[in-house]
This record gives sequence, C-alpha cells and structure tokens, in this order.
Amino acid sequence: MERPIAVLVSREGLGDALLKLPLLRAIARGFPSRPIWWLAAYQTAVAGPLRDFLPPEIAEVREYLGFDKPRAEAARRLAGLQPFSLVFDTRSGAAGVFSAWRHLTYDAFYCSLPGFLLSSSRPRGRFRRPRHIGERAFSLAEAALGAAADGSGRLECSGEAAKLALELLPPGPVYVGLAPGSREARKNWPAERFLELAKGLRAAGLVPVFLIGPKEKDQAAELGEADPEAVLVEFMKAGGGIGSLDAAIGVLGQLSAVVANDSGLGHLAGAAGRPVASLFGPTDPRRWAPFAPRHRWLRAQQFGGESMALIEPAAVLAAVHALIAEPPTALDASP
Repeated sequence: MERPIAVLVSREGLGDALLKLPLLRAIARGFPSRPIWWLAAYQTAVAGPLRDFLPPEIAEVREYLGFDKPRAEAARRLAGLQPFSLVFDTRSGAAGVFSAWRHLTYDAFYCSLPGFLLSSSRPRGRFRRPRHIGERAFSLAEAALGAAADGSGRLECSGEAAKLALELLPPGPVYVGLAPGSREARKNWPAERFLELAKGLRAAGLVPVFLIGPKEKDQAAELGEADPEAVLVEFMKAGGGIGSLDAAIGVLGQLSAVVANDSGLGHLAGAAGRPVASLFGPTDPRRWAPFAPRHRWLRAQQFGGESMALIEPAAVLAAVHALIAEPPTALDASP
C-alpha cells in the first residue's frame, strides 16, 4: 500500500474547508491509489458533517494536532507522524510551514509560501502564488501534477433532503436565497438592508427565501416580525433524520441565486452549484470570494467605505438579475 497523502491546515470553519475542496478533488483524481489524510493544527469542519459529502479518498481526519506552536512541541508532533508520499501544506505562516518541511518525512512537499519557496516544484508557468486562498491551495495540486488539475464538482444532497426541499419550496416560483448571517457581526449586511432587498425581489416577481442556519438562528424571529411575507427556512429544524447540512444543500438546489455575506453559507451555496452574489466589507473578495459556477461580488468600498451598510440594495438586486440572466454552466444545479 502506498504512503498516504497529507493535507495540512491550521484551523477551518465551513467556508475555509470549502475553499480547499477543489484541491481535494484534484488530489483524489490525480493520485487515485493514495489515501488522503486531512491534518489540522486546531479544529476543522472536515471532521464534522461535511466529511460525508467529500470524496471517499479521505481516509483520516485528525484535528487539534498542535503542530503550529510552540515550536519545539510542534516539531516533536510532526516528527511523530508516519511518512507520507506527498505533503500539501495549505498554511501561510512561514515558520509553521518551514517546521513541517523540516520535520515531516515525505517524498515531495508542496506549499504556497511566496514564490512557492520550499515546494518540490511550482505550478507550470506560475512564479507567483495566487491571491485567492482557494486558488492558492488548488495551485499546489497543479504543482504536484505538473499540469492542469481537475477540481470540478458540486456537493449533492441525499434523496430525503431533496424531497424535503421540494416540499419547502415547490417548483414554479423563482426563488432567491438570502443568507443574512456570518461568523462575525462586522461582516454582516444589516438586516434592514436584507429586508429592503426582499421587497425589491418580490416587486420583480421573485420569491425571497431567508436561509437560517446556526449563525442566523437569532435573527429568525426578528426577520419574521419585520416581514410577515417572509419565507424562512431553518436548516436546524429539518427533522426526519435529515442533517442540517444535508437539508441546506437540498434547499440551496431549489434556488436560482443566493445573496450572502462572507460566510460559510455563502461558500456552501457556491459549492452546491448555485450562483452567488457575495457582500464584502472588512474582508477582501479577492482572497475570500466563494467558488461558484456564476458569481458576483459587491464590496462596501465601491460605495464609499468599509461599513457593510453602505452597500445599496438596488445594486444587489441588479447583481441578482444579472446572475439569473446568465446561461447556466456545467456545474450549475438545476432549481
């Protein structure tokens, strides 16, 4: 049996993990006989329900391995791991990457330090690492393969979740998902802006659907009171033995477009094959925009500052119309 492949990450929420999904797919396709170990210094969303939707080549997921710091302890932990065929270190900190390069045992090592320093090779024709975090990780697969890599695909829900989604959002109307939350309040477009957008969508003959996940659950009652016409879908209340992530992927498949902050739900929408209009302020879409088959991003700086409140609902509505008007791609899920 061949040595496994190691993918090293620091800490990952849902969005962070989904940005590395093209890398994972490319590795699984490019090196099909080798099991993949996903190794996290801290926590990783891959250790949770997301793992059930990822390629089966992931043989091991280990978190809280503590190989970031302190330096001496990290070195000991790294040296104690088994030998690997390939190591893909997706972290950006030079000290941590150098420690892995020095203390792990492997046949080849790939990382995205500036200039691909310490990598066994760089992607063909590329001398600078990509700015986008997901593209940066994906470039490591291209370096290992020495050619273009295939990271395409989309997340698919279970049959039970697809049936539930059809019950919640019956065919006919054109649904647009609104994801008002995120992990950090500073990244959220104000609720009143989402409500204003919902009115504009209804005036255009579209049906807004507020998507309520763990980060948005505290807003559900407020949104319902402020907008009695609002359609709210709470993934945590799926029931029937259907997991919240499975339910979310199913519901997203019924939407013609999604408007989201820089959040895990926005990344999930793109990974599920939905067009996404992303809203950014304090974070940079050139680094953190989700992978999606069709995508538009609006940044507060385009409207005069960093505050999310500056983003105009009319501009977001125009982005939604543009996304819906675009022809679907091969990776689009059909609502």
